[in-house]
Amino acid sequence: MGPSASVHVTGVRPVRAVLFDLDGTLVDSEIHTDQSISAALAQYGLADFRLPHTDTQGRTWIYIADKIRARTNIDRASSLIAADLLTHWNDVATDVKPIPGAPEAVRAAAARGLQLGVVSSSPRSVIDSFLDKLGVDDCIGPGARIGGDAVTNTKPDPEGFLLAASALAVDPADTLVFEDSQAGLLAARAAGMRSVFVTCCASDIPANTALATASCTHYRTLPPRFWDELADGSCDFASRSFT
Repeated sequence: MGPSASVHVTGVRPVRAVLFDLDGTLVDSEIHTDQSISAALAQYGLADFRLPHTDTQGRTWIYIADKIRARTNIDRASSLIAADLLTHWNDVATDVKPIPGAPEAVRAAAARGLQLGVVSSSPRSVIDSFLDKLGVDDCIGPGARIGGDAVTNTKPDPEGFLLAASALAVDPADTLVFEDSQAGLLAARAAGMRSVFVTCCASDIPANTALATASCTHYRTLPPRFWDELADGSCDFASRSFT
């Protein structure tokens, strides 16, 4: 190469795909999980029952039901408990609000040409419903909507994220995950994907920040050219906190 030639090198691998968790990451719905557990357990005669956030955030209803059975003497199948939890959740989660800036972030990422997916522990029907309510249903194709009912192993297993990357035909190393839970961040790491920890609805923030590549309070705290810089590899966001 001659002395006059130049190559722009950033040292940062560009992002080709962005995968979003749903509850607590795109919509502020985690509080409704706790409400649903309380309502279901009151129905079974156990008032004021609580589970730690590590057993609820980023988890499927069947996982939560198994934890309830392990901590109580309820004589009811986990599948039936999970169905009761989802029924209560559907009753209280009709008015969930978006995480600040979430719809705009999805549209900005899509406009930049990034491939998009949603990987959630909630069922596919819940993903479809909330994407419609957020007004971004057209930004994420059906094949890249991976619910907890589509996988054998749920978060913190990477199966869901790897399925989404395969559906989008992208390398996991070229994929960025937005997550709010320990289980989700561990799953992203196990999948070989970079991650941004969304903290506004999260718990255990110091410990979970250490699991992520970067963190942000919510999408409105991201820099103005964030999506452009992700796509062209000029954004070295490792260890950064956008607040």
